[in-house]
Amino acid sequence: MPRAALQLPSAAMLTHFTRRSAEGDAMDNLVAILRTRVIRASRRMVRTSRAVVCLFDAPWTELNRLLTRDNRRRYEPFGIAIDKRYAFAIGARPVIYLPWREACQMLNEQELWRVVAIDLEQTPPLDWTFEREWRTPGQLPLPQQGAVALVESWRDVDELYDRFAGTPPCAGIIPLRELFGAA
Repeated sequence: MPRAALQLPSAAMLTHFTRRSAEGDAMDNLVAILRTRVIRASRRMVRTSRAVVCLFDAPWTELNRLLTRDNRRRYEPFGIAIDKRYAFAIGARPVIYLPWREACQMLNEQELWRVVAIDLEQTPPLDWTFEREWRTPGQLPLPQQGAVALVESWRDVDELYDRFAGTPPCAGIIPLRELFGAA
């Protein structure tokens, strides 16, 4: 496969990263998303019983700082980028960063899935605002066109092409190591 000039998704993209799970490694989970055309909702890291899909609106420079080997337990460099307008149209919204007690007083219980707790007086502070998280309740179907696969390296690009017999069901594949300029 020829290596064409790297095209960045527009600033209007949201990203979702996979990680190792009982079903397989991060690449296996990315392949499953592409095969099913759905990002499955989860209750992991959500304080309510509502399953959601979590997305980043963080700039690429911030993602470069998050997707390091030291953070592999939480973030792995395998995922999907989708158009923010598409995500918004199907119900994704920016989360609300609030102290949990305040959120419980202000919002209906059915809307608490939108909240990420923040406590700047705690030691160390509880502050995830750098993620610029968005969430959508329930599963997130991939758009018919425009979803971009994100992988760690050119070797992973080749593997994704191999797993889909040369035609992965996405608009493109971006090797993040190349994007970030890492060796």
